[in-house]
Amino acid sequence: MHICVVAGTFHPETGGPPTYLYYLLPELIRRGHTLEVITYTDSPRSSSENETYPYPVYRVSRQKPILLRLLALTSRILRAGRRADVIFVSDYGLPAAIAGKTLHKPIVFKNVGDFAWEFSCRHGWLQSNVSIDRFQTGKHALRVRLLQGLRSWYSRAASAVIVPSRYVERLVLKWGVDSHKTRLIYNALDLSEFDSLPDRATARTHLGLSPNVPLLLTVARLTPWKGVAGIIRALRHVRRTIPEAQLLIVGDGQERPELEDIASDHLGAVHFLGMQPLEQVRKYIRAADAFVLFSTYEGLPHTLLEAMASETPVVASQVGGNVEVIDHECTGLLVPPEDIDALSSAICQLLSNQSIRQKLASAALASLGRFSWEKLVDDTESVLYEVAK
Repeated sequence: MHICVVAGTFHPETGGPPTYLYYLLPELIRRGHTLEVITYTDSPRSSSENETYPYPVYRVSRQKPILLRLLALTSRILRAGRRADVIFVSDYGLPAAIAGKTLHKPIVFKNVGDFAWEFSCRHGWLQSNVSIDRFQTGKHALRVRLLQGLRSWYSRAASAVIVPSRYVERLVLKWGVDSHKTRLIYNALDLSEFDSLPDRATARTHLGLSPNVPLLLTVARLTPWKGVAGIIRALRHVRRTIPEAQLLIVGDGQERPELEDIASDHLGAVHFLGMQPLEQVRKYIRAADAFVLFSTYEGLPHTLLEAMASETPVVASQVGGNVEVIDHECTGLLVPPEDIDALSSAICQLLSNQSIRQKLASAALASLGRFSWEKLVDDTESVLYEVAK
């Protein structure tokens, strides 16, 4: 089977969707499939790569005006789609749906969120406090409603829609996607990759971190719905009880200047590490005493799975797919979204009690059998075969 893969973001960019494809695509090649990838790049020039990966990658520059880059991406999909048995889309459906409809090619759409909501938030079309759930039923400006209509159209155009959680499945059903088209395939990890991680003390040595300082870590795009500002504010309360506590932030994004301003009065207790290679990210996760994810929305976050696989206890907001990963007070701690007092209390509970950290981390690692990498690959390949036929 020849697969045309379309992705809004792709390796070496960070985040769940690029990580998912980076590990999935070589597995599909090992099973005898061929593929090519069409995606974006922040470089001012579009480019074609045939050596970095075991498949060709064509990248369209994001620096083109939006209509031109959509046309360029759609044109590349049309050219590649003629050779494909199926078009496999990772979270960027409109150009692929246009090409698929034009070529009468089946489409598998892996959807992890709501593009219309995220785009509207990024461009200031919504008030900052409009959550993804409120967005589904709220009254919006015409341009937002048009974006919602496009998102619903390209979702319905797919032959099958892969969702990473029941929560995301409920979203796409509200958009008019037929229930017989949805396929629940949980995000997953290859746990064998974590066998070679150093122990916590060694990881700190490798990273140049103090061996004894209580360390919190979050890994996220620096966008408002990731709740990083709330973690920084919670640290102020935490340090009243645990004065040495420090926070490491891995990731970058549009909110970084504002977050650095919020952190400026923390006397060096907040450290912005920017984007990091995956190997380094996993070392930071291993080195931390607790991993914190305080977002107001999550499909099913890879970062939580990676923290659990690294035996680092987690605190997460009680939203979206987080509740399908964490069993509260068994495999981690859940707190209400945007409740800084609850977050502070949960962090203090972990940092001040090593036995609780160990208990939660051990139970979390044992629970990851539900998120089998082999099952993810098997199920994804099965869906691709199903629609290609």
